[in-house]
Amino acid sequence: MKAKLFTHFKLLHLIAAILLLVIGNGTFAFAEDVVVQGRVIDKSDNNPLPGVSVIVKGSNTGTISDSEGNFSLKVSDKATLVFSFIGYKNQEVAVDGRSKIDVSLEVDASTLDEVVVVGYGTQKKSHLTGAISKLEGGSIAAIQSNRVDEALAGKLGGVRIQNQNAEPGADPKIQIRAAASLSGDSNPLIVVDGFPISGSLATLNPNDIASLEVLKDAASAAIYGSRGANGVILVSTKKGSSGKAKFSYSGYTSISNKYVKDIAMLKTASEWADELMTDQYDLSGVNPKLLDYRLNAYRNAPDVVSVEDWLFRTGSSNNHDFSVSGGSENVKAFASVGYLDTKGIALKQGFERYNVRLNVDANVSKRITAGLSFNGSYSNREILPVD
Repeated sequence: MKAKLFTHFKLLHLIAAILLLVIGNGTFAFAEDVVVQGRVIDKSDNNPLPGVSVIVKGSNTGTISDSEGNFSLKVSDKATLVFSFIGYKNQEVAVDGRSKIDVSLEVDASTLDEVVVVGYGTQKKSHLTGAISKLEGGSIAAIQSNRVDEALAGKLGGVRIQNQNAEPGADPKIQIRAAASLSGDSNPLIVVDGFPISGSLATLNPNDIASLEVLKDAASAAIYGSRGANGVILVSTKKGSSGKAKFSYSGYTSISNKYVKDIAMLKTASEWADELMTDQYDLSGVNPKLLDYRLNAYRNAPDVVSVEDWLFRTGSSNNHDFSVSGGSENVKAFASVGYLDTKGIALKQGFERYNVRLNVDANVSKRITAGLSFNGSYSNREILPVD
């Protein structure tokens, strides 16, 4: 028994000695918080970069650099900082107990080579000096809305989209450059595949859009004249691709109800009779016989239906889109068919739309190319009568 205790004592003594040795050599320590300060500059010209995102890797803790590129952040001395800025490569820097970290970000040339469609052709992002906003078609189709312009709300800087009517299929107000014009019309010019259209974005199927650009500077007026005074929305639709035919289908179904479950003012006659007998109404000045007569008339009113029962319903929206794309090296085609049926939460409110699109591109010779673009749209909007 004494031998076992002596063995255990020697083992504990050995473990304690190892811990003291590790701590004494400084290789074991607890993480501590430090305040890291520094400056972020452009590597090419050494100019400060304001608005750079400084995030602790693996967390939501972070800050941004000020107008002089300076930043300050309290982090763990074992943390790793991630520096990111639009147009620059991300950079990760380990703190390692330091209180001052200066970073030089390098320009990301790959993002400057992206091609943007403008009114007078195509340009690289690095060559653009005008106010142009771009949105990919996938971002538009991902938002399950009845119209293209509804899906753009809050996604384009400098573009104001305001819903003036909550009924299905109602046209929102789009403002790009000014709140008003001499003619009182502030709607922008819409150009689809290079051709201005007289209608609105409601005629387009969101799933047919490849990209959408908005011209907000004076270049739009220089290209399209007075028609572009309120800005220009350029829409590029999907094109065919060479190879075997590719079929695609997308659809969704949604339901909606009114936000307020029971509206206080929409009561039946019998419900109002019970409401009048509560303490919140002073009926002492009313003739008791007349009051009793009225209340009995309310309670015994035949075939009374609440306003909510015949005015409101459960709204629904059903959308179906089918497309096919394919072709050879010389002839490429894209065709799609779309159907949308939306019923509002109020009776006699609805929006129905049919879409058909055909895009064909053909290489007639080495120097001659021809194309065909067809878009058919039919819509039927049901509006709640006001009289």
